[in-house]
Amino acid sequence: MKPKEQRMTDIESQYPDQWVLIEVTREDRYRRASHGIVLSHGTDADKGDLVQEARKFRASHAQAQTFLFWTGRLIPEGVGVML
Repeated sequence: MKPKEQRMTDIESQYPDQWVLIEVTREDRYRRASHGIVLSHGTDADKGDLVQEARKFRASHAQAQTFLFWTGRLIPEGVGVML
């Protein structure tokens, strides 16, 4: 069974607080990934493995665009940011 294309918002809610590797299938008008096929996902400890998976996938699918991203909070609760 072929993995199904999903919206980014659905992927983010399906894999909370995880790294997710997708093949980008559609972009929005700003060229940001809007839809993709999940290739793999995991915790912080799995990030290195996901990077290797991305490299392997790209080696066999040269024209494909991949995206590895974190679905959790980027700034931890209780931490302030000064710009």
